Amino acid sequence: MKRILLAFLLLLGMASAQSAIQMRFGYGEGLGLTFGAGLESRLRQNLSGRLAAMLAPAAPGVALEAALLFKPDLGQYDPSLKGLLPYFGGGLSAVVGPSLTAGVGITGGVEGLLDPYTGLFAEATYVYGFAQFPKVWHFALGVSFR
Repeated sequence: MKRILLAFLLLLGMASAQSAIQMRFGYGEGLGLTFGAGLESRLRQNLSGRLAAMLAPAAPGVALEAALLFKPDLGQYDPSLKGLLPYFGGGLSAVVGPSLTAGVGITGGVEGLLDPYTGLFAEATYVYGFAQFPKVWHFALGVSFR
């Protein structure tokens, strides 16, 4: 129990130092229904880095993702589109459990800001597995808190 509390406090401390914390709900091939959290940090004007972890009971295991995303605010090009953030990018993905799966992921999605601190997003990820690991897809919906 102490380990879980320590991990939760560590995650909360990291989240306060980051740009956004995400709550994610999704479905993936081989993963089943997933639920998890993510930390996103704005690196440059249109570039973000994200770490995400999702419980995947069907695998069974924990799906992990580290991605670098090109994420421009369309409001910088047209003021009527302010708060609409399409994004794409990629990184490394893995499912840690009884049978390890790892690969390179390609992610695309869109986030809409409800206010300066809250956004809703929908995204799709395709993971091309290394060596004999399977190639899988994952779809996620969620909310970001800045």
